[in-house]
Amino acid sequence: MSMKEEHLTKDMFQPVEKSEYDLENISRPSIGFWRDAWRRLFKNKGSVVGLILIIFSIFMAIFGPSMNDYGFNDQNPVRQYLPPRVPVLENIHWLGLDGVDFSGESPYLTRGGFEDSYFWFGTDSLGRDVWTRVWRGTRISLYIAFLAAAIDLLIGVVYGGVSAYYGGKVDNVMQRIIEVLIGIPNLIVIILFILWLQPGILSITLALVITGWVSQARIVRGQILKLKSDEFVLSARTLGGDGPRIIFKHLVPNTLGQIIITSMFTIPNAIFFEAFLSFIGLGIAPPEASLGSLTREGYESLQIYPYLCFFPAAVISLLMISFNLLADGMRDAFDPKMRR
Repeated sequence: MSMKEEHLTKDMFQPVEKSEYDLENISRPSIGFWRDAWRRLFKNKGSVVGLILIIFSIFMAIFGPSMNDYGFNDQNPVRQYLPPRVPVLENIHWLGLDGVDFSGESPYLTRGGFEDSYFWFGTDSLGRDVWTRVWRGTRISLYIAFLAAAIDLLIGVVYGGVSAYYGGKVDNVMQRIIEVLIGIPNLIVIILFILWLQPGILSITLALVITGWVSQARIVRGQILKLKSDEFVLSARTLGGDGPRIIFKHLVPNTLGQIIITSMFTIPNAIFFEAFLSFIGLGIAPPEASLGSLTREGYESLQIYPYLCFFPAAVISLLMISFNLLADGMRDAFDPKMRR
């Protein structure tokens, strides 16, 4: 025994009095599944960065076109192909935002009336402000992507839930329909559908939805097949709950994690397909523009005016990376196996 332990006596200690109620109290607040999932999501740095970029992109898509005095289709041939020029940053020449082209001259100064003008992303062949068109195109691309993802979510959850819950012949017939849709190349179906309806926002959205809901339906079906034999489902049946009530009140809420993750992966896929269709000329018809159509217009003069292609392509890349980062983080956060 050490010298300190020799001086310890019983009189120096007093028992702690605790009632049975105090012993049953939980020392820490209980953390539910959703609260724990969101806590782990915000610990993922990649997901936080993706979420911030998504919020920034949505903000700019809403307010970006109105941040200057130039309209979306405001044409002026005199100011065509003006390079990017940004206040303050124009003094940093290596950024390329000083309004000087490759010849070392400033078109802003050689063209009368534009000495004090600033086109942050430059202008196109018709003298339209690229900044306004890029963020207006981002608004349209996000609108198509979110709308397509919402419709995919609705159809996929209903279709997969009904197929899994009722099973038997109903499930066999519904799954054969899905197998037929999967067997047809997705891109061919989308292109044929757009050619039939003519290019536009509605036709692109419907074309993305016609096969996009399949993955959502299969994931929901797999989750409900695992849950429909659990005790809470048997209890709901015993209490007289019918099929639709059990599916949408008991089964679907228990699969929300997988549903949200699948929807988050659907959005960047929709953005990519919309950009691809617009790039090959099957997307948004002029004078409207999306990120894909703006990239196509810039690609035609890529070697001479690279900024026309760079800015819309950069926004497309930013959106796809952001949604994928957030979706990856949500997949880890909603997976109980990843909990530490």
